[in-house]
Amino acid sequence: MAEVIARIASQTFLPWEPLLIMPIGDIQYDGPDGAADLPRLARLIEWGMARNVWFLGMGDFVDFLSPSNRDRLQKAGLYDTAQQVVDRAAGQLEDEIGEILAPTTGRWIGLLQGHHYFVHLDGTTSDTRLANLLKAPFLGDCVIIRLTFKEGVNRGATTIKIWAHHGHGGAGVLPTAGLNRLYHQKVRYPNVRLFLMGHVPQLGHVVTDGLDVTSKGSPQIIHEDTHYVMTGGYARAYQQGSHLAGRPQGGYAEKRMLPPAVLGSPVIQLTPEHIHRNKTTYRTVDVKVTS
Repeated sequence: MAEVIARIASQTFLPWEPLLIMPIGDIQYDGPDGAADLPRLARLIEWGMARNVWFLGMGDFVDFLSPSNRDRLQKAGLYDTAQQVVDRAAGQLEDEIGEILAPTTGRWIGLLQGHHYFVHLDGTTSDTRLANLLKAPFLGDCVIIRLTFKEGVNRGATTIKIWAHHGHGGAGVLPTAGLNRLYHQKVRYPNVRLFLMGHVPQLGHVVTDGLDVTSKGSPQIIHEDTHYVMTGGYARAYQQGSHLAGRPQGGYAEKRMLPPAVLGSPVIQLTPEHIHRNKTTYRTVDVKVTS
């Protein structure tokens, strides 16, 4: 698990105002004429940049080499020159998707590792190169992000924790499949209030409510909601007229009778606030998710 993230734009404490986060992942870019819905991605990036959104990379930005494909390529025993050709081809995909994402440079909380990536001859990967290009911390497979909002100098603060993972396992047929997997993470991370996962890819959001007591003064029962969010994707499935090698061919989802991806990204608004109850005031973070 990656180290806890406590800073955005070199700020240990965030100002006492709403913060917008847009998770982006599962673009699965395989070229300008591929399945990735690039116009939709461009629109959402433009929308986010106009509103000072912070982005979070959920993995699978490029659609090159799944884990099984990487294993087969490694066992192929290619000559050095052949390896260099493949290395350059992977780099070209990364450069192209990097150019599309370029407006977001410096606006990333970080980038997670996905399933689809290439390991270059110098040891870097598609994900680490994109993180470097976008000036984003590379978060590895899983991360807990800690965001602390502070009212001002010598004033109080409140913290929210976010758990994020690219995802794992079969996509499933029902739209609740990914949410079921996320829900079980709450047992391992009881103090996390926002869980994010891609991979499926579907857009979905479920809220559960829990009880706690205030930590100072006379104990007061408080409600703390937990949000489970599937972060969508951009790879179109069941495209009319799709073909391969000169004949009609469907993509991954079509071949396996899977539901098409729900395209797009959610937007998460985190708002620090005061709650007044039974003559007691405590600070918390309100979470709203739209998609």
